[in-house]
This record gives sequence, structure tokens and C-alpha cells, in this order.
Amino acid sequence: MTTRRSFVALLAASALAPALAAAQAFPSQPITLVVPFPPGGVTDITARIVAQALEKKIGANIVVENRGGAGGNIGASVVARAKADGYTLLYGTQGVLAANPYLYKSINFDVQKDFTPVGLTYETAHMLVVRPDLPARTTEEFIALAKASPGKLVYGSSGVGGGSHLFMEYFQHSAGIKLLHAPYKGGGPALTDLLGGRLDAMLDSIPSAATQVKAGKLRALGVSGAQRDPEFPDVPTLAEGGAKDFAAVSWGAIMAPAGTPDDVVRKLSLALSQAIDEPGTRKLMAERGASVNPSTPEQAAQRIAQDQERWSTVIREAGISAE
Repeated sequence: MTTRRSFVALLAASALAPALAAAQAFPSQPITLVVPFPPGGVTDITARIVAQALEKKIGANIVVENRGGAGGNIGASVVARAKADGYTLLYGTQGVLAANPYLYKSINFDVQKDFTPVGLTYETAHMLVVRPDLPARTTEEFIALAKASPGKLVYGSSGVGGGSHLFMEYFQHSAGIKLLHAPYKGGGPALTDLLGGRLDAMLDSIPSAATQVKAGKLRALGVSGAQRDPEFPDVPTLAEGGAKDFAAVSWGAIMAPAGTPDDVVRKLSLALSQAIDEPGTRKLMAERGASVNPSTPEQAAQRIAQDQERWSTVIREAGISAE
């Protein structure tokens, strides 16, 4: 005999059955990983490393699709409005997820409402590099030089609101100095002018600056992370050099559209953590100046929230707008 209690339990089980079945069957088709930047940059390169490793763990082909434009906002918008089934994912960055919501007045996605984190992927520090003939061999000397001539030293960036711009604004605040900003259309042209002596400094990503530092064409004064970089153990952190409490890195994270079944998100997250923790993946990332950063969805959400607080403050106090 079917009692009221057993009937209610049966209804509940029936309601859960489709979601459970979907999670168990997932994935049954290729997964699209949207990279919101053009091919060839650090984000694209690390995304392809992650995709290749994740394929083996999740058991499905992963197609990397570059949808660049508007500082990453176009690609993010595509995923925000995709079907929430786990087959369309965003390879987000610290810039897209933590800075863009405060850089752009008109942005058609909400990080907290439109996405659910799957997990973090990588992180990489930035490096304060200067032209070799600049009379500053340490971060302390650079800070002293800047304080002696406020607004005279010129630094280049990849553009207004880019990582190299925001990191340098944060550094100036921490060190109590004022530099002159020269924004470029991309990090490459800025680095070229620094090499040519037309700029004094950059706070560039380590993967971008490493080759020139090793060749002796640029001088490294400090790294932005909380610890020294394994590839440059003799280069102190910026905090060690006098930028009080300064610590910041760039990072990547895979995001799913909000509403993606929790079991699917958990399955993706576990596979992602296992994939990037493989020795081969770690090696490929290290060769590009990045370290892997396995996490749970909750840890990724916490990281996004922490950096939103940090970069919203930097952007507001510096009066930065990307529009």
C-alpha cells in the first residue's frame, strides 16, 4: 500500500532522477572552452594546456574557442548566456572576473549571478623590470628615485585597465610613489619601447619579461607575488623591497553558466584538479612562467571575491575607466 509519506518520497526521487541521470551521463558530447582573448597570449596558451590535460580526465574532447574583444567581456557574455549543461565553459581570468566589472560602466554580465566557478587553473606573478641604464638596481632604489622626482619616471602598460596597468597602480599606492603612465595597445609594443629606452619601467607578467631579463636586456627589481619566483630566486618580492603589504598575481579560472547542475560542476571540478596536478601539466605551465592552482569551486569563488575587493579599490582610487 502506498502511504502519503512514501508517495511524497517517490515524487522527490522522480524530480531528482533527471539531474542525477544527466550528471552520470556527462559528458556525452564535446565540451567548448571559450577563451575570451585572441590566440597566442598567456591566457590562450595556458587554456590549451589545461584543455589537453582535462580531456584525458573527463573523457570528452574539449574544443578551445577564442572569442576576444572588449577586454574579455565578449567571450564572457557568450558563456553567461549559454545553456547551463556543462558543455560551454569560460576560461576566465583575474582581469575579466575581478577587474572588468569595475572598469566598464556597461557590462552585460554579472560574475556572481551569471556564473558558477568550476575551479582555478594557474597563477603567475608580475615582475618590475627597468631599462638597464636606469640608476636603480633594487626596488628600494627605484622607490627612492621615484620619490625624488614625482611623476617623472615613465612606465608602460598593455593599455588602460590591463593587468600591467592595474598592478603598477597598486604598486604605486603600496610604495607611496607617483609615476607617469604610458598606455599602449598591447604589452608587446610597450615592452619594445622599454627595450629601446623610451620607457623607464614596466610591471609585466613573468612569462612576458623572462626572456629579456635572462638575456640581460632588462633588469629585474622585484616580483609581485607573496613569495619569490622559483625561476628567479635571487629577485626579491616587491614587499621585501619596500612596497608594504604588496602581493598580487594573475590567475585563471574555469567558469560554468549559472544553473549548471551541481553534480556536473563537481565532476568537472574534480577532473580539472586532477588534470592540472599531473606532473606533465605542472611542467608545461612552469616552462611558461606559471604555476598550477588546483581548487574547489568554493575556493575559486572566494578568490574571485577577494580580488574583486582589491581591484575595485585600486580602480576607484586611481579613477581608472576602460571606456
